[in-house]
Amino acid sequence: MRKKGQKLAAIMMSLAMTASMTACGGGEDSESGTKVTNTPKPTQDAKTPDGGNEPVDSTPEPTQVPEKYKDLGGLEIIIADWWSKETEDEPKNAQEEATRDYRNEIQEKYNFKIKQVNVGEWGAHQENFVVSTMANSPMGSLFMMDQGFIAKPLANNLFYDLATLDSFDFTESKWNPAILEQMTEGNHVYGMATGKPEWRQGVFWNKRLFEEAGLDPDLPYDLQASGDWTWAKFEELCAKLTRDTNSDGTPDTYALSSFSIDMFKALVACNNAQFIGRDENGKYYNATNTPEFLAAMQFGVKLIENKYEMPAPEGSEWDYFVPAFHDAKVAMTFAEEFKVGQWKDMDDDFGFVMAPAGPSGQSTTVFADNVVVMPVCLDAETASKVAFAYNLYTNPTPGYEEEDDWKTSVYDNFRDERAVDETLSLMYEEGRGVIWYLPMVYGTDYGDIIYNVYGLHNTPAEKIEEVANTWQMAIEDANME
Repeated sequence: MRKKGQKLAAIMMSLAMTASMTACGGGEDSESGTKVTNTPKPTQDAKTPDGGNEPVDSTPEPTQVPEKYKDLGGLEIIIADWWSKETEDEPKNAQEEATRDYRNEIQEKYNFKIKQVNVGEWGAHQENFVVSTMANSPMGSLFMMDQGFIAKPLANNLFYDLATLDSFDFTESKWNPAILEQMTEGNHVYGMATGKPEWRQGVFWNKRLFEEAGLDPDLPYDLQASGDWTWAKFEELCAKLTRDTNSDGTPDTYALSSFSIDMFKALVACNNAQFIGRDENGKYYNATNTPEFLAAMQFGVKLIENKYEMPAPEGSEWDYFVPAFHDAKVAMTFAEEFKVGQWKDMDDDFGFVMAPAGPSGQSTTVFADNVVVMPVCLDAETASKVAFAYNLYTNPTPGYEEEDDWKTSVYDNFRDERAVDETLSLMYEEGRGVIWYLPMVYGTDYGDIIYNVYGLHNTPAEKIEEVANTWQMAIEDANME
């Protein structure tokens, strides 16, 4: 177990401050992780051993189920999150129906109930976890945790060591490898997720605005496919897409409008740089003092100084960049893939590619999935039973275990198939998706550097130097054992 710890008063004070400062945190942008498909996959009826057509129980049977697991006695398991509805939606297709049926089967067979429940808004979720866990009365048997909620509870030993629970075999392919790498410390595992990592940073573009600027509406796809999707080409497109159509000296259409963190994170990742690194000994370090990091920050500043990035309208909300792209005031936006849900009713068609490659890197996305954790206060027997049930609950749905089944769940989210077949598929290629460790170091934040640089109040070099000592202290605390 980790040996770090903080005083309770300090924890509660910091959490209260965090809960009151959500304006720039992107809580409303956090995705539920739910993927919907309208494309049913044909399945075959199960057969009896003698070849008949009577169905047989398809529930995956754990090897040598201990007696205590054969009947969990009506155990109720709550997976606490901040988005679930009170009533579950009806299945929309054959795959969702099969998943529901499988989960009903295992709950009846082993006599337990499991449900994902909204226990409060995004801004209060970390506090809900910490306070209820410390009170030995957790609001859930398991919690979904945003990346930004991990560091403080982890530093204070509030996550159960999942590696001690026999029901979890983290060598199984169903587990998300990015989360396991992030949440593993030595022989201890403090968080998990299932499935492939979710796609994150990329660039959406408006196809009509490309055409009006004299550009092929599918040009970013073609550049990505040919390997020519670079910062230089991106800057060239920005110049063509920032247009003053009525010659009044003010652009009527800008090339860009993005959440500052989304833009700079993407540029840094695509230039083979990062904010916080973790070395071969599992120790964190400040990675902002490299030429690659500085170059990425400077390129972002150049885009802003050249007025390719639309300034915030007077009196606008912090997330003005969302309607700016939706309403075709800008041609492109750096954004995470889940923003596709906000473009559903756009009049114009849009595409999605990875962020352009910097001179020292390649097009890269940053994996940052929600993490499932277990409160440390669960007694050993309860934790063991919860692990047994959750392991079954997260098994792939029988009949839907193929490698590319994930594609059918996202085709309907986009206006073209190339976003899925080319961009999302590319994000899963070796080296194209990286894990960042800044969320693991409490006291550091992307905004520490990005916000003032984006606003042109400081140069990148000034902010890197300014936060160095504060970050080093946070890193040393995170590295304590």
